[in-house]
Amino acid sequence: MHTTSFFSTFADFTHYLDGLGLFSMRLGLERINAALDALDLRIAHAPVVHVVGTNGKGSTAGFTEALARAHGIRTGLYTSPHLVQVRERIRVNGQMLGPDLWLTAANRVMACCADMGLTYFELLTVLAMWLFREHEVELCILEAGLGGTHDAICAIAAQVVAMTPVGLDHEQILGPGLMDIAQDKSGALGRCPAVLGCQPDAVARLFAHVCARTGQKYTELAECATPHGFALPYGTGVLHCSRAMLPAHPPYQVANAALASLAWQEIAAQHAWGVSHERSCQALGRTVFPGRFCQHGTILVDGAHNSMGLSALCQALEQDGRHFDLLIFQSMADKQLDPAVLTRVQALCDRVCVPALPGNARASEASALARYFSCPVQEADSLNQALALAQNGSVLVCGSLYLVGAFYAARPEFFPLT
Repeated sequence: MHTTSFFSTFADFTHYLDGLGLFSMRLGLERINAALDALDLRIAHAPVVHVVGTNGKGSTAGFTEALARAHGIRTGLYTSPHLVQVRERIRVNGQMLGPDLWLTAANRVMACCADMGLTYFELLTVLAMWLFREHEVELCILEAGLGGTHDAICAIAAQVVAMTPVGLDHEQILGPGLMDIAQDKSGALGRCPAVLGCQPDAVARLFAHVCARTGQKYTELAECATPHGFALPYGTGVLHCSRAMLPAHPPYQVANAALASLAWQEIAAQHAWGVSHERSCQALGRTVFPGRFCQHGTILVDGAHNSMGLSALCQALEQDGRHFDLLIFQSMADKQLDPAVLTRVQALCDRVCVPALPGNARASEASALARYFSCPVQEADSLNQALALAQNGSVLVCGSLYLVGAFYAARPEFFPLT
């Protein structure tokens, strides 16, 4: 079958993806299992690290990839969501792949899977694994999209699972309470060694129980905590993850970098790759992420999009004594927001503006968000209109990754990925 039989251009494929629905979610692994089997991808050709949890998944996956690449390992990185363009989600050796490569992969995958009813995320997961095999990567790092028990990446056998901190998010799908969410995410554990980020006590006990019950090795980051960060047994020495080692990062990234270091050390030990303290420090220090505490002139952009993330952002800004003339805030209507956290966010800013996000059906109405703020909330028809309100003053943009994506779409000169 010709590779052009489904899509003639990359634009055709992205149009098809859009038709699947970016926010369409259907639980169950039957579809992804069938697709992976059809393409002989269920057992990856290279080792796999799963990154699961609530907050910090993208950063932990990115730090893990950077550590592996710094040690000469050819990497494949799969993350979500994207900020500006879908090609951000699949990278080989740190680079996005060209539209022609995506088009070839899409046609090859669809030749086997067109009638399987794959969702947006499932199709991209299969596409990523096909591209990683074609590009002969030596390590695949896969970030979960939602949950653990039913997440598409968990249909692919992994050698290490990194579990980032778990908190309230996607309650409508994963369950109303913290332990409901933790129970779902625990489905990613018990099949291979795990490294566990700092968790609430009840969540930590659940995860430790799952690992112990299945006889799998696990390492808890909390056991490595120090007053200034984390001291990790690393190779023949100790790796000190602290803000001093990560001066370009906010405090909340220290734990993500430490968890990634544990994941990298575990997978490296399994394959006798060896670890270098110097290379690791350099890789962690120079790795930055678009939309994570990024300063662009007078504008600070951060992808904090739930109460846990917003609390971490507030703590970082409060520690640095930061204050802003304008808060530009937007949140998805299905997010449960903590009024106390938004009170902290507002205290960092003089004024609040809620912009519309045209084309995003999940975005909140300004009136729905206004009740969380004690000051009058200005409305804007677009992000550009909201930014114009600042009149060169300092601006904090946060509340949704889709707001962050809109910022980089409006200001492409600030976006590092091309």
